[in-house]
Amino acid sequence: TISRAMAAAKNDRARFPLNVNVGIMGHVDSGKTSLVKALSTTLSTAALDKHPQSQQRGITIDLGFSALTVRMPEQLAASAEALGYESRDLQFTLVDCPGHASLIRTIMGGAQIIDMMMLVVDCVKGIQTQTAECLVIGEITCETMIVVLNKVDSLPAEQREERVERQKKRVKDQLSQTKFKDCAMVAVAAAVGGEKSAGGDGKIDSWGLDELVETLRAKAAMPSRDEAGPFFFAIDHCFPIKGQGTVVTGTCLRGSVSVNTVVELPALGLEKKVKSMQMFRKPVKRIACGDRAGICLSQLDASLVERGILAAPGSVPFIEDAIALVSKVRFYRGNCATDAKFHVTVGHATVLASAVFFAGETWTPDAEYAFRAELGDEPSLCVLRFESRVRCQLDALVVGSRLDGPETSQCRVAFHGHLVDKADVAKLKIFKIKEKEGKIARLETPTQLVGKDLFSKETTMQQFVGLKLQTAAGDLGVIASAFGKSGKFRVTFPHPLDPAAARPKDRLILRFKRYLFSHNSKHMHQDDDCFFRPAPPRQDDHPPLLTPPAPAAAPRDPPHPLRARPPDAPADRSSPTTTTTTTTAPPPP
Repeated sequence: TISRAMAAAKNDRARFPLNVNVGIMGHVDSGKTSLVKALSTTLSTAALDKHPQSQQRGITIDLGFSALTVRMPEQLAASAEALGYESRDLQFTLVDCPGHASLIRTIMGGAQIIDMMMLVVDCVKGIQTQTAECLVIGEITCETMIVVLNKVDSLPAEQREERVERQKKRVKDQLSQTKFKDCAMVAVAAAVGGEKSAGGDGKIDSWGLDELVETLRAKAAMPSRDEAGPFFFAIDHCFPIKGQGTVVTGTCLRGSVSVNTVVELPALGLEKKVKSMQMFRKPVKRIACGDRAGICLSQLDASLVERGILAAPGSVPFIEDAIALVSKVRFYRGNCATDAKFHVTVGHATVLASAVFFAGETWTPDAEYAFRAELGDEPSLCVLRFESRVRCQLDALVVGSRLDGPETSQCRVAFHGHLVDKADVAKLKIFKIKEKEGKIARLETPTQLVGKDLFSKETTMQQFVGLKLQTAAGDLGVIASAFGKSGKFRVTFPHPLDPAAARPKDRLILRFKRYLFSHNSKHMHQDDDCFFRPAPPRQDDHPPLLTPPAPAAAPRDPPHPLRARPPDAPADRSSPTTTTTTTTAPPPP
């Protein structure tokens, strides 16, 4: 069976060219679909705004797919031959994404299947709101971009060259803080005079396309493909064919599949057999990661499927809570606050989820992590709690956005990253350090004092008995009992105190951890994270609690403001602690 599959793979690679997926993005009415129409050599069943609403509204509202076949560029020839591709051609699958702000979910779904992108900019209007948002999505999903300055025919002939160069300089300045600061730019007119200027034969004149195609060839890189993993296919369209079955079209994002293989539609809980497959109208026996294809399934009601996933049976779990490693989008001006709700996109699904951020860049299930009130400029782990279950791979790309407000000129994409694990929230050890401060009332004996102003007289002292606190000099004592009924308390120390460092009205500091997802919200825990040496700052200061290490290169994960880590401590806080005290409040009466 394995040898037959390998033989089929080699045969298909020999017949079909290497495929590179190119996202076509930009502001609405920048001429993306006209550009795709002018470039395409083969159209799919979902190309050039075939959706009825697209034709009615005159804008792209769904993903469109077509292909451009060119000569294999020299930089890819050897790698393609080594992988078994005998064709001397290279195929670009052009993914035409909508440009309207309300369709950003669709744009993000399309962006996750691309290897490179073309950002289409109206040469007269320059970079507009959705152009910038598409640029952000492109930065998240790919490494190579070509800027296409379209509609140059609308510029006066005597000023055209000067104004094109001026627009190129302006766009270059706007890209200077992005990964695409040195990207190629090509000026074109995809449809000279507009689409309505077509002659009787339906042909439309275009300018600059030869240069654009050569730029595409020069910038194409060997795409990264995971053919070894379980089959995972992102469905973008579905339609029935009478007498044959139901066809789902989309892109293979992982693994491979062959005719007669059983696959699963995880959202429906259905398993179906693959009857046949085509790639741009040519039948194939096998497709693999990166391929755009149509898959015919037997006995499937087409009305049940619009967008979704086709996968190897049992390989795509339901996820309610997940751990993700994310970074804030630098163009997003809002705060990414813990417990705020975001529209989180995984694959073609966009679901509301709350995010709880915590310190660290490496996930270890049993380790402890410090809570973060918001996502800062450094990467951070977070818990995503989806309002409805999603089906996705455990390493899926994640994009968090705020799409609930009015459409504005501000970037709505807040953070991005990838999933790292499913989350069992009850077992998560994400903590906040709480601090209370009191004063010394008097020193009773060299090893015992009475404290005040730490608790009110109504406080149930029993819940704090056994917890450790410190003097301003750093001496560590244990709360032994209440002292009277006014909120005072007795503290014992293992060694005699220096009377000069334990004077009346000197500070007493109590710090303890509370775990965010503990079933008992009053549960208090102490370990070395809660104690300082040799002396703490006052509450209105915020330096580290421990003596800071010598200056070093900026860490990717700075210490939590209430915990200073020695230089040799691991960043993921998974090192064992030596002193632990735990107390739990009694249940309320």
